[in-house]
Amino acid sequence: MKHLLFIATGIALLALAAAPGCKPAPADDEDTSRPAAFGYQQSVHDALLEEGRSAYLQYCVGCHGDRGDGNGPAAKFLHPPPRNFITANYKFSSARAGRLPTDADLKRTITLGLRGSAMPAFRLLSTRTVEALVTYLKSLSPRWKEEDASMPVPLVDDPYRRETDKTEAIARGEALYHGLAICWSCHPAYVPEARINEYIVSFGNPAREGFRPNLHLAEAKPNSEGIVLYPPDFLRDFVRAGTSLEDLYRSVAAGITSTAMPTWYDSIDIPGANPGDPPRASAGDLWAIAYYVQDLLKKRPPLLKPNEFNVRAHAQGIYLHGPPPKPTQPTTPESEQPTNFEPDF
Repeated sequence: MKHLLFIATGIALLALAAAPGCKPAPADDEDTSRPAAFGYQQSVHDALLEEGRSAYLQYCVGCHGDRGDGNGPAAKFLHPPPRNFITANYKFSSARAGRLPTDADLKRTITLGLRGSAMPAFRLLSTRTVEALVTYLKSLSPRWKEEDASMPVPLVDDPYRRETDKTEAIARGEALYHGLAICWSCHPAYVPEARINEYIVSFGNPAREGFRPNLHLAEAKPNSEGIVLYPPDFLRDFVRAGTSLEDLYRSVAAGITSTAMPTWYDSIDIPGANPGDPPRASAGDLWAIAYYVQDLLKKRPPLLKPNEFNVRAHAQGIYLHGPPPKPTQPTTPESEQPTNFEPDF
């Protein structure tokens, strides 16, 4: 009788082991360190995707559209139009022009926005929500599955970082801007034609006999989608992707996708005139261009002129009944009144 009981117990155990939903013990070489999705539980990616879609419908759909094609209800009022996430031509990126941006690029744009455009800064969104939005945006275009992940262009050492006086860096950047990179083919030139030719010759190229009309204005050019854009005039226009040296270096080095702005990191190395001579230009010179552009930005006139408006240093009451009292003279001496305003760029 006991033998029959043991046999029945063994058969029952075998049946339980073979039943659906029962997982056998892991093999010796099975990786059990990663959580497995089972039952009603979602994978981390699926959870982020769902959260991202919800955040997108709350914050982004009005401009970028429910399909992500840039045709939201507000799009017809905006120029340039909102980004088309299906084609995934993201202009501002640390990756080479034409390549997909990194996740860090997308997070930076969502968090900081694009200055002077309809893209606001979503600084109050949680890190989780921003990550979820990036996950959802990447699901809108097949390019994220078809292309390899992009890498940022290298961040070379800044040869001028330790110098207190940046005059040399700015002068070098002016020469590179006008004489080697020929940035004035799209952006304005900021020096006379004769000086431009001096710079061109200094880099081993023949002087030019003529220049484009309106040399000191921005040149309108269509992007890859046929939308006519004006490259920024650094003395007057907003710079979309940031004005810190690192921001400017990134834009110059990586280029701007779908525009005429190339990846200068791949084109800046110019050997010397003779064997053994130092290079006429190298990747470190990208920092000089960044210093020069930032110097131009700092020369922009402030939106508020000194002493044009009095700046209140204290809270002012709201009067519901009767006229407010006459304003009193400031107690702070005029010499201590604020006179310097940051340029709005």
